[in-house]
Amino acid sequence: MSTEDSPDEKLEIGHVLFIDIVGYSKLLIEEQKERLGQLTKIVLETTQVRESTDEQLVRLPTGDGIALVFHHNVAEPAQCALEIAEALRKHPEIRVRMGIHSGPVCQVTDVSGRTNIAGAGINMAQRVMDCGDAGHIVISQRVADDLEQYRQWRSLLHELGEVEVKHGVRVRVFNLYNKELGNPELPEKLRLTKSGTDAETVRANEGFWVAVLPFKYSGGNCDLTALAEGLTEEIVTGLSRFSYLKVIGRGSTSRYATNAVDVRSAGKELGARYVIEGSVRQAGTRLRLTVQLLDAVTGAHLWAENYERTFSPETVFELQDDLVPRIVSTVADQYGALVHSMSESLRGRSAGQYSAHEAFLRACGYWEHQTPEEHAEVREILETAVARAPDHSDCLAALSLIYWQEYVFGYNLRPDSLGRARAAAQRAVESAPSSNFAHSAVATTLFFQKDRPAFRTAADRALALNRMDASTAAILGMMIAYAGDWEYGLGVVKRAMQLNPHHPGWYHYGEFTDAYRRHDYRGALESALKVNMPGYYWPHAVLAAAYGQLGEQQRARAALRDLQALIPNFGAIAREEFGKWNDAELTEHLVDGLRKAGLAVGCAKHGA
Repeated sequence: MSTEDSPDEKLEIGHVLFIDIVGYSKLLIEEQKERLGQLTKIVLETTQVRESTDEQLVRLPTGDGIALVFHHNVAEPAQCALEIAEALRKHPEIRVRMGIHSGPVCQVTDVSGRTNIAGAGINMAQRVMDCGDAGHIVISQRVADDLEQYRQWRSLLHELGEVEVKHGVRVRVFNLYNKELGNPELPEKLRLTKSGTDAETVRANEGFWVAVLPFKYSGGNCDLTALAEGLTEEIVTGLSRFSYLKVIGRGSTSRYATNAVDVRSAGKELGARYVIEGSVRQAGTRLRLTVQLLDAVTGAHLWAENYERTFSPETVFELQDDLVPRIVSTVADQYGALVHSMSESLRGRSAGQYSAHEAFLRACGYWEHQTPEEHAEVREILETAVARAPDHSDCLAALSLIYWQEYVFGYNLRPDSLGRARAAAQRAVESAPSSNFAHSAVATTLFFQKDRPAFRTAADRALALNRMDASTAAILGMMIAYAGDWEYGLGVVKRAMQLNPHHPGWYHYGEFTDAYRRHDYRGALESALKVNMPGYYWPHAVLAAAYGQLGEQQRARAALRDLQALIPNFGAIAREEFGKWNDAELTEHLVDGLRKAGLAVGCAKHGA
């Protein structure tokens, strides 16, 4: 209702501090509650909030943050913002941005009957905040003009310039910071404005952005229309859980919902290197979902799949829960089609020619080419990237895995491999507490350090943070099994196989080991023959042990020849190599199989 309709409506000037948690929607529900609870506690403990009466301050929850409307003076929200920034230094896991504006506000009664605040002042404070990134305290020119009259604030005000916000409105904004508090970096939105470059061009220059076009359904069934929309939205959300992927939001791709789309043109318009598109068709109770991943630059089809399911309106959510993780994992995990294409396109550069993001993507190629030469190259690339970007969590986590591979496989061995791996993993978690990949790096290192309780805690945390990451689930599930929880661990690995059916052969190691420990040697052979990694010693060793237990000497000797062609002295180190992964009882069981195969294996050390 306009003020003309309500002449007695009371308008006041409110000094608004708008706060939200960056990346809130990507957090787990438990994390959302935890972060919001911590932020609320910090806000309530600030001097300005504690000392203000209800008449002087209105506190408003905003879903992913808080809005404070002060009525006393314009310096209060600025002082409160700095106090919040100071407290957040002890909570690096809570990444917030803040915006401040003074403008007209009025009291309203919301749908629950409670008093609330509305008006241009609070709307503009949110738009000012939206101009910033994590750590920024952005203020409008109106607030800056008032604060500039005071010496204590003048040195903290840094003009950013004019920027367009919602509905085409242009506002001049300032960045509030000092040597310790705030974020002195130019916000991305302002960077685009100052460069005169639109977001699509910037994405194209940065490379490797991914766009999910609205899935198509041309029929009149509103349930299938809802399914197509839901699949699109949840795939975007699922891909966004992978920290190394840059995913374009649905707001930018919604324009392609109705018309036929040329993928290469859409990719160019959006600045996306990769495009995912799909369609839904129905025949009676049968549903067919077709999904494909394309390189928008070359037009090449990188992956495509048809999913056929039985459909009924009551199963829309079940279908989404079934299909989305399979699509996301097959595309996005470290063995996914998307990551494979990105990594392969980055080969051939020297270590210093990669950005931190590119260095991580290039490192993903190691998992498909595990050789000492590839290990040395990727280690140098990651170490160079971390030297330049010491807080890049993905690079630190990948470097941790590369370091423990020195210990496990003997690749390019340096002193204290596990110590370096543990340190890099801990730094990865500190830099990104919500990264499943960082927690996985911690877990895998703890596994080899034989700290089983701490390993399981870190592994469970990593699995909970991203249930669509099959590659992480597979290694952690296998280690959980080796640590003694065979049923649960193998269940995790089985689920990983289902999510990405194009997985590598080592996913079968767990089921081999489980069959072997249960003396099911035929079952162990069946699993071992699926591994298909001829250049790696482990398959040959376990084949020899299984054939040895079965008394099939000819095949056992053939497996030993292949094993000793790779590691001539394996008999001398067999117990040590098996012991890195397995407990003492299972290690001796495997050694017994190698002896029966004809390999001379040294005696166990007393007290080992």
